[in-house]
Amino acid sequence: MIIQVISAFIATAAFSILFYLPKKYILNAGMAGGLGWFIYLLAMNSCKDKAFANLCATFIVALISHILARVYKTPVTMFLIPGIIPLVPGAGMYQIVHSFLYSEIDSAANYFFETLKMAGAIALGIFVVDTFFRAMINKKKN
Repeated sequence: MIIQVISAFIATAAFSILFYLPKKYILNAGMAGGLGWFIYLLAMNSCKDKAFANLCATFIVALISHILARVYKTPVTMFLIPGIIPLVPGAGMYQIVHSFLYSEIDSAANYFFETLKMAGAIALGIFVVDTFFRAMINKKKN
């Protein structure tokens, strides 16, 4: 588990470099990705549902990204995009194409719906946290 979290941290930090994130934010973005993967693993151990685990992890990554964005006065996407990279269902997308190429339509449909649930969970987690922070900002303005 520790090796996976460290690997997620390194992958997120490496993607941050490719994303041209300023050097002073790479460590924070890596921590967001590593913590997100840690939450994902904890949720998978407790409920075994990938979509729910993705939702929990994305919620935490989005929350951390919003907090870091306020602390460093930067856009949220500076931490959010690299932070969700470990959670993106790339293996599921690969399995969909692989199944289609080998005419395994039932398998492809299964992978498609599983990948769609995971991507929807990511979108929902980001949406919920973003809506919360926007409501807080609007409350402070009024």
